[in-house]
Amino acid sequence: MALQKLANLAPRIDAEGIYAKDCLNELGTSGYFSVLDQRNDLFKAILNISKVAEVCGTTGFCMWCQFALIWYLLNSDNENLKNELLPKLKKAEILGGTALSNPMKAFAGIEKNQLKATRVSGGYIINGTLAWVSNIEQGSVFGAIALDENEPIMGVIRCDERVKLAEHIKYSTLEGSATKSVTLKEYFLPDSDILTNDIYSYLIKITPGFILLQAGIAAGIINASLEVIERSNKTHSHINAYLPFSYDSLKIELDELLKRVENTAFNINLVSSLEILQLRLDASLLTQKATNAAVLFSGTKGYFKNAKAARVQREGNFVLIVTPSIKHLLKEIDDIKKGSGCVTKWKHKVAS
Repeated sequence: MALQKLANLAPRIDAEGIYAKDCLNELGTSGYFSVLDQRNDLFKAILNISKVAEVCGTTGFCMWCQFALIWYLLNSDNENLKNELLPKLKKAEILGGTALSNPMKAFAGIEKNQLKATRVSGGYIINGTLAWVSNIEQGSVFGAIALDENEPIMGVIRCDERVKLAEHIKYSTLEGSATKSVTLKEYFLPDSDILTNDIYSYLIKITPGFILLQAGIAAGIINASLEVIERSNKTHSHINAYLPFSYDSLKIELDELLKRVENTAFNINLVSSLEILQLRLDASLLTQKATNAAVLFSGTKGYFKNAKAARVQREGNFVLIVTPSIKHLLKEIDDIKKGSGCVTKWKHKVAS
């Protein structure tokens, strides 16, 4: 029911920037978020993200935001915080997100961390502004990293009256993702909302899943592209046959990608960071290939303002630039091959 409602709403989500909060609530009630109960449940979550992203890439991205936050809590050693928030997040009674775009780029040396923390009695005072955090509104929560004298701390930020949310930017797509800029001014983050007291070990635990879950967005948008291609072939297969790829060849590539994702998800504790990053890069490149193909197969019809082919291409472009973007992935892969990279640095911190 929720997926059908979402399918009907998807064109308006894209054109008008409607946030499908009710659909996300219904998906939560239907158990879509409850599948992520332990670390080896990652692939179940990826499949559910894919089902939603196939119908609406924007809402599929919101699914990833929610699952990423669930993942952070699932791997936290703060039992009280887990007991408070996990049941509500899994039922989508609370919607939330991940504010790790900036810190992940900061760890990679791409930009500076925008949140600063000062230790006080019982917690931290947080100050700073994040340019964009998605799937949030007043009453939401999100995971964030701030620097306390150049050492990171990570906790859950509660979007109450202390937090200023604003929408300043219009996007070419994903307007319906409830993406806000977030300003924290003298925000008190109590110790009870801290996700871990062993930050570097925790980052090593959560980062592979944080990245791999995005494969669900990619797979859903690729499947949506295949639907566009299949529909075009019903009337234009005679000319589509001259294109350098086909429905069947793209479907084989997707099936092979998903097999790799499934194997990696079930062995998330064993795979290297290089394997995770390469897999995420391959998901981006296949998304780019499939969404471009959807436009080519559709021809002029794919260039109409409300054409599904045009929408999936714009949604697919987001997979290429969301953190970690293609250029971020390539940099990190290069760093790893040179003996560095974020995870290597974190492991050195744990060992020191």
